[in-house]
Amino acid sequence: MADAAEHALGKDPIEVVKAELADTPVAGAVKQVASEMKTAFGSPQPEPLPEKPAPVPAATPEVNPAKQLNFTNLNPATPSTPPMVGAVGSEDVDYVVFINETLMWTNKVRSTFYFVAGLLAWVVVRAVSKSDTTLFTGLCYVLLASLFWNFLRAAMAPAYAARCTWAHSAVTRFLVASATATLNAAAALHDRHLHGIDPLHTLEVGLGLWVLSLLGRALPFVTLLLLLHIGAFTLPVAYKFNKGRVDGLIADVYGKAQAQYEKLDRRVRATAVLVPMAVLFVLLPTLDRVVAVFICLAYGRVWAKPDEFASFQKKRLEPVGATLHKAMTPLTGTVATTLNKYEITPTPRKKKI
Repeated sequence: MADAAEHALGKDPIEVVKAELADTPVAGAVKQVASEMKTAFGSPQPEPLPEKPAPVPAATPEVNPAKQLNFTNLNPATPSTPPMVGAVGSEDVDYVVFINETLMWTNKVRSTFYFVAGLLAWVVVRAVSKSDTTLFTGLCYVLLASLFWNFLRAAMAPAYAARCTWAHSAVTRFLVASATATLNAAAALHDRHLHGIDPLHTLEVGLGLWVLSLLGRALPFVTLLLLLHIGAFTLPVAYKFNKGRVDGLIADVYGKAQAQYEKLDRRVRATAVLVPMAVLFVLLPTLDRVVAVFICLAYGRVWAKPDEFASFQKKRLEPVGATLHKAMTPLTGTVATTLNKYEITPTPRKKKI
């Protein structure tokens, strides 16, 4: 009766069926499936949720770079000094190669710089040694000259003078880095030539240093310093260009001398060395007598047979070393404890609880 009435009112039958199914559970499931199909096949995606802002890190206190004692960074801490270009860490430098290249004039600009700088340093040393002014008085004069210069600069350019400080400046850091590099180079040379492991090299270096010490008595210190500086920059280069002739002459003379020396008995060899050393032991001062004893020991170490020295080292020398180590360990421990207990060394104080 209702259908007949609605048809009689002129309504579309399909619309009537849709209206009747709208309130059923099937209609809800159909709508859900239709919504999922639209999402899967290109209908607009739902807007993403807004991302939470990243947490802001806690504020760190501002650090003045001028107060950070990082001597490997040569950037200026004050605007009064320019940055030092080309600085490298000390662990990146082979100081032995650096010195060899400098003395052999491989890098002509660097070699010229150090050669001229050495001559200027020699002029300063010579002037100081010839002057009647004492070292302390000269230092006071240098400080007075610096004070006078700063006084004039403060009067003429106060704003600029206020920025020109030495503390933590690039110049100071450069000088500290240069001093550190010099000490590292000296340590590298020490390990190379004064380590004492190679017996023959030890004997050669010991004789060379002894001859230099004797020359130091015969020549003034300033003159010897100049000769050593000029010789360091000239003799290696001269040897490089005349290496063939020099090596041939030395090999010839040394070969003949060694051939005659090998014919001698070991006791005769020892006598040939010990007799001149005994004469020098009588004529030279006490300190040179100690050096003569060391040269004799080094000479004996060179000519000793490996198995004989190993046996002597194990039976005689190693027990002495163990005894000295056993006796010195408590002493060094006591010294370290005393330095720490009474804060003799400049270490930070412990916080009191």
